[in-house]
Amino acid sequence: MTLRNRAAWTLLVATLSPTAVWAQAHSLEDVRFTGPLVTPSPSTLPQGQFFIQPYLVQTHTSGRYDDKGDRHALEHANDTSLLSVLLSAGLTDRLTGELIVESARSSQDGRHSNGYRMADSALRLRYLLREGDPLNSRSALAVMWGLGLPTGRYDKLGDNLLNGQGSGVYRNNFSLLGQNYHWLPNGRPLRWRWQLRWSPAPRDVSITGRSVYATERSFRGHVSPGPALGAALGLEYSIDQHWVLALDLIAARQSGNLLDGTELDADGERQRVHRHDGASRSFSIAPAVEYNVSDKLGFLVGVQASLPGGRNSASYLSPQVSMTLQF
Repeated sequence: MTLRNRAAWTLLVATLSPTAVWAQAHSLEDVRFTGPLVTPSPSTLPQGQFFIQPYLVQTHTSGRYDDKGDRHALEHANDTSLLSVLLSAGLTDRLTGELIVESARSSQDGRHSNGYRMADSALRLRYLLREGDPLNSRSALAVMWGLGLPTGRYDKLGDNLLNGQGSGVYRNNFSLLGQNYHWLPNGRPLRWRWQLRWSPAPRDVSITGRSVYATERSFRGHVSPGPALGAALGLEYSIDQHWVLALDLIAARQSGNLLDGTELDADGERQRVHRHDGASRSFSIAPAVEYNVSDKLGFLVGVQASLPGGRNSASYLSPQVSMTLQF
């Protein structure tokens, strides 16, 4: 075989190999994503780069699921407007740090909170264990640690319970994250990501007076929150380089709170209060539409809604809009 024939044969084998055919058939040049509404990404930012994502969320709570899963309508629906901002920074190429700050305003039956109130915040660190390869269906894997910060007011609420936008809890969260691509026959990708989350029981929270834990003015004591589990699956279908259809499926479970303390009875004497709330669970769905202006800028509009099957949890509808900006 001549040198020319050998070179031609080598080129033919490379061209017809499965890997080469796959690479030729699929490309990310016209594929952009903002990410779905809920499920976090395992990807990390390059060192020195920043990312910001503000959310505007309007939640209408019209009912509640009891401990048997039956839904009961609230006598007066509750409406909450939430402004949430996610700030991310690439600390190294594999480690990203994040801060989430939130502010909320609630109204119910003609009453409302005293303007926008600070809600709880969170710190997160995400470490990339394995970088994904979208063209060869190699999954990205990451671990994430989060700490909920009790920056929102939760007790000493006085006459306005709607001012309670916090929990009082320092809560650790540990997550395993994954992401992969599935290429459809039309050549467009379906990106899917998932999260498994576990939160151990946090420390007891001291409570004084009226609180988000349904305590009375004279109450003095504490609440012991239970551990929590969560799972989320996010799907994104790329229509073209600008438009994406997204969907999240979310499930969560938390063991019941244990409340212990004292309050005044009708005679002014302190009596023991001991209450064990039932465990809660919730299911929700969050369809959305993404519009990507560029690789750095995108918009996201969708709605998260509770699904039947909840226990001791809210029935709600939550339209929301978000913007993503990387710089």
